[in-house]
Amino acid sequence: MGEVSVATRHVMQANKSKNTKPELLVRQALRAGGLPGYRLHWKKCAGRPDVCYPGRKVAIFVNGCFWHRCPHCNLPMPKSNVAFWEAKFERNRARDKRTYEALVSGGWTVLVVWECALKRGRFDSTIARLIREVELATVGLLPAGRKVEVGYQKPWQRRTAWRRWHP
Repeated sequence: MGEVSVATRHVMQANKSKNTKPELLVRQALRAGGLPGYRLHWKKCAGRPDVCYPGRKVAIFVNGCFWHRCPHCNLPMPKSNVAFWEAKFERNRARDKRTYEALVSGGWTVLVVWECALKRGRFDSTIARLIREVELATVGLLPAGRKVEVGYQKPWQRRTAWRRWHP
């Protein structure tokens, strides 16, 4: 792994890891949806999820598209110090995978919300699905120990929704 300049190090340290705008939006929507009582960055849970419901065994991760390399955004790689960034992003993805697997094997429902799914046109549907998933995990209708990416539909579901509004 290549060395990082002092300036780059300071810029990276200035990036917030807690209480980001997407995370605040999700928390506000959960409270408005009647789901208060969560823990923030709960230390007893693997990976310290952004939002955690310990009694329901639900962990919510609000991932930034750049740092966690969103599979839906097709973001470009930084042009300078490419080897460093590739290694950094690979470590982030590997850590996320280990965390999700540990929680799922422990019987937790892991909900991953990507930053891009919280944009204007998709916010309401993403939050509605998130609230539904938390409620389903509480009731126990679905099997324990699963990971769900909230805010994305299967390609055939998107096509039918598009046709419904564009005959």
